[in-house]
Amino acid sequence: MGKTKTSFNSENQPKKRKGRGKSERTKILEAMERAGQTEEGFYDLLMKKAFNPEDNFTFKELLNRISPIPKAVAPLIKFDFDTNLNLEGQANQILSAMSKSEIPPDIGNSIIDGIYKIIKVKEVTDIDERLKKMEAEIESPE
Repeated sequence: MGKTKTSFNSENQPKKRKGRGKSERTKILEAMERAGQTEEGFYDLLMKKAFNPEDNFTFKELLNRISPIPKAVAPLIKFDFDTNLNLEGQANQILSAMSKSEIPPDIGNSIIDGIYKIIKVKEVTDIDERLKKMEAEIESPE
């Protein structure tokens, strides 16, 4: 194969691409090093600040990192749910369970939103299938 002006050779090399770059942590550590500080020294300073009675921020931040506050999780809910019903019937079941206080309203709404999204996916899938069928019929009429 002959050389072209786009062939790679000693004069024509791909330009170096920039990588992902340095992380923020690396940049901070390098800046600390330039200032004559170390990561360990930073943590020592952090501990001094945390136990300073006039500092109302640092101790709380350290505590949150050592022992984070757990995220709220919805409780498990049990109720009769007929999976054989159509999606509209299932949504009505959820509304009924909400009205009987078997399901909290926020969780019920989340479930109904999920059902709605399933309906939309089915709708788009059906339209896509119909469109492909029509395109196939147009391309090869019999």
